[in-house]
Amino acid sequence: MVGKGGVGKTTAACALALHRAAQHPTSSVLLMSTDPAHSLADTLQIKLGATVKRLSKVRGKIAAWQIDSEKEFHKFLAGNRAGILDIVERGTLFSKEEIAPLLDTTLPGMAEVAALLAIQELLESDEYDHIVVDTAPFGHTLRLFELPGHFQRFLDFLDVASGRDAWLAARFGGRATTPAQAFLERWQTALDRVKGAFGAQNADVLLVTTPETFSLNESARSIEALRKSVPEMKVSGIVLNRVIEEDQGGACAHCRSRSQMAARASRWLKARFSRIPIMAGPDPGNPLLGPELLRRFGATVFTHARRDLRKKPPRNTALEYEKAVWPAATAPLSFTVGKGGVGKTTITAALAFHTRQSGTKPQVMVCSTDPAPSLDDVFRQEIGDEPATVLKDPGLRASEFDSISEYQKWARQIRQRLEGGLSMESGGLHLDLTFEKQVFAALMEVVPPGVDEVFAIFRVLDLLESGPGRIFIDMAPTGHALELLRTPERMLLWSRLLLKSLSAHRTLALARDVAVELASLGQRLRRLIQIMQDEKSSRVWAVMLPEPVPDNQTRSLLSSLKQIGIRVDSLFVNRVMLGETKCARCNRRRQWQMATIQQMQRRYAGHRIYLASEYPGEIAGGPSLKKFTSQLWQIEK
Repeated sequence: MVGKGGVGKTTAACALALHRAAQHPTSSVLLMSTDPAHSLADTLQIKLGATVKRLSKVRGKIAAWQIDSEKEFHKFLAGNRAGILDIVERGTLFSKEEIAPLLDTTLPGMAEVAALLAIQELLESDEYDHIVVDTAPFGHTLRLFELPGHFQRFLDFLDVASGRDAWLAARFGGRATTPAQAFLERWQTALDRVKGAFGAQNADVLLVTTPETFSLNESARSIEALRKSVPEMKVSGIVLNRVIEEDQGGACAHCRSRSQMAARASRWLKARFSRIPIMAGPDPGNPLLGPELLRRFGATVFTHARRDLRKKPPRNTALEYEKAVWPAATAPLSFTVGKGGVGKTTITAALAFHTRQSGTKPQVMVCSTDPAPSLDDVFRQEIGDEPATVLKDPGLRASEFDSISEYQKWARQIRQRLEGGLSMESGGLHLDLTFEKQVFAALMEVVPPGVDEVFAIFRVLDLLESGPGRIFIDMAPTGHALELLRTPERMLLWSRLLLKSLSAHRTLALARDVAVELASLGQRLRRLIQIMQDEKSSRVWAVMLPEPVPDNQTRSLLSSLKQIGIRVDSLFVNRVMLGETKCARCNRRRQWQMATIQQMQRRYAGHRIYLASEYPGEIAGGPSLKKFTSQLWQIEK
């Protein structure tokens, strides 16, 4: 299951797995999540740990697994550590003792690497007849699908690095030994099997979307990106989720508008992707939680059967709230965080727009670190890596970070510097570094997983140092947002370990140049960490929906941010139905929302809780942003 955050991938994945298990009771089905911010347990309403768990009291043989990326990655290292260290020692200036501490640190991109390793291990076991994968939002899922190509380049690098003996033998005579070749061949075999599993003949890729324009546009971009980056994978079906059919719209203006939107979306998808089957996921007005309701939803989506998907809301009392004024950011740096699909981009744009309009009209920059950004949708214009003026206001600019291009530009600069000379003088000895430079050149061809987090941090540092103003960062969904916010500390640790390792080679000019750059980077990273942890210098705004799963994820998010040393004082609860209604579906939805918000009121008592009401259309362009920011409510404490 792939798609934009918040479109219902987890719901669809659970529904497909439960439906398939019920339809084929003798087959074994595994439902697994590769999203760092897992929501399988919340959706199934079953406790899940970091190991595979067989689900009881459900039809068929089905198990569920939420991957613990750190555990899986270190399990992989435990089995391959000696081989990696041997190759690094043989192929570089570093010894095993110098490089070993770096392997023990947590790396950006580890979630995708761990997911790929877990999939490879499952393929080797042949334990399950069907594997249904609930993925992270599309930008990071694409990173997972691209990993076999990146890993192939990493194997090429290791192959070069392991060839030092052959290189020396060719230049100076002697005999080459290749103890690492068996290790590399084993990896190559495993990689080939994963590549084969990703092919169209073995994998069904189901794209999940919703009728909103933002979601449809992202779906089109996702399919195009998949075709370009991983051509062996094909989208085999599209689930148009949260559909209200025309005959169900009734007299309710809201439902009628939604049914018309769904009809337009269906026509658009059929015209754009005529060869891809399209399935509809109905919106009953209540959360789809628990195995039985999810199985019924699966039968509805995948066999077009009619099933009752209604669920009675819990009891709730009247909610006390009052009119509020949209906040304007006073801190130089603001981050907007939350689960995918809760409206982070909209809230970020609204905060930036309102801040620009208020007070001294500060210069405002809005940036997206999400690999699948949507700023161009909300501002209704094309936005790229370079900052662009939006809404015809020179003081309001926007940028969508292209971290892969940033990395490739940096790698080209490093290669140019390496080509400046093939030898060095050290202690009166002439050192030929041709082989070392070949190794570095091979390493620069590898686009490491997590490069978006690393180079996004570089860009944030550059923006903070460029002058006064207000910077708003529209973050990737929860799991990868936390990865980015943890990156400065991890990079600081890496820079310290590398500096320590390079000290043994300080007589080499190349090592001295790298050490100077690392020391400078360490100073900048320490400054960024101080800013992120200082409430006067930075602000974190959390966005959520009044639904059980986003509520549970927000609670986990706030706890994780607290561990990093970052405090959130304000929550935006988006798309709240505040008005009374006579429509059965809308009334059911509103009752579920009120019950969830009342729990939030108790759970987040120390936070300011804003309510942004359900907007009749999509928020895009200056007029709708102005109208959206003119209305806000706050829960009375």
